[in-house]
Parts: sequence; structure tokens; C-alpha cells
Amino acid sequence: MNSLGVNMKDKCLNCQHNKAVKLNEVFKGITGEYRLIFENIYTGEKRVSVYNNIFVTAGFNAITRRLAQEANDGDITYVAVGTDNTAPVVADTTLGTELDRNLVSTISASGATVTVRGFFGAAEANGTLEEMGLFGEAATAAADSGTMFTHALISETKTSSETLTFEITITLA
Repeated sequence: MNSLGVNMKDKCLNCQHNKAVKLNEVFKGITGEYRLIFENIYTGEKRVSVYNNIFVTAGFNAITRRLAQEANDGDITYVAVGTDNTAPVVADTTLGTELDRNLVSTISASGATVTVRGFFGAAEANGTLEEMGLFGEAATAAADSGTMFTHALISETKTSSETLTFEITITLA
């Protein structure tokens, strides 16, 4: 029984059909995947790596503020790579050690999936890459700026003879 004396197992307070709400029809979460394509600028040879990511609390909070029509843009605008190999946790707000960041090239939605794409040229993001994250809201080209949405642990080495194209998907289930 709730505070109105209605048995919640039998009644739907907002439904005229008076049927119970199915408790198994709930939001399951947000999942994501980072697809990284390294291309040798001399040979054209490509190597592709795929990593899972986590959606961090700050990203959830940004979405909540946007749904409440609070003053924030909630947009994902930058991707950053870093050199820290500490496992990501939902409380993260920055990369451990940010190496480089670029504006995303495109962001699109199809059904329950958002796809973010972008690029690092041959002279950018060179070194041992151990982490990657998406940033938005007040994000700028400055390291550690803006709101972190996702964080992934990766293990790649990028050289000045390679470009890096990324495709990051975020799926609401």
C-alpha cells in the first residue's frame, strides 16, 4: 500500500486501464564502445582496436540537467587521450594524465544509439595512449576542461606516421 491506500501490485495510479506496471520494463543503463582506426600515412595500412567504456556520473548528471531544462548545453564536443592506465571508475571527472584533445567531427543519433566521430592527425596525440574520454558542456581545447561523459582504458601506441580516426558509440538500453 502506498500513502494513498492503493495497493501498488494491483493498481496503476496514472493509467485508466487499471493494470499493474510491469517492473521488468525499466531502463537498463548506458553502454559504450570505442572503435579506434590507426592508419599509416605512408603505406595506408590500417589497424583497428575496440574497447568498452563506462559512462561516468558527471555525464549522467549533465543529461539529468538537460532533461530538467537547466542552463547547460549538455553537448559532447571534445575527445581526449591520455597516458594514465588506472582503471576508469564512475566517479572520474578527468583523464588521469591528459595528453591531447580534439573537437569531435560529427555526432549523430539513431534510435537509442549516439555515435561520435573524430580524428587525430599524424602530428597529434603521439605516444603511449592508455585512456580516452568524451567531454562536453564547458569543454575547451584546454586539458581537463568541461564535463566528462565517458572514460575508457585503452592500450595503444600512436606514432607520427599514423593518423587516428575514432568512432565512439553510446547506447541507452
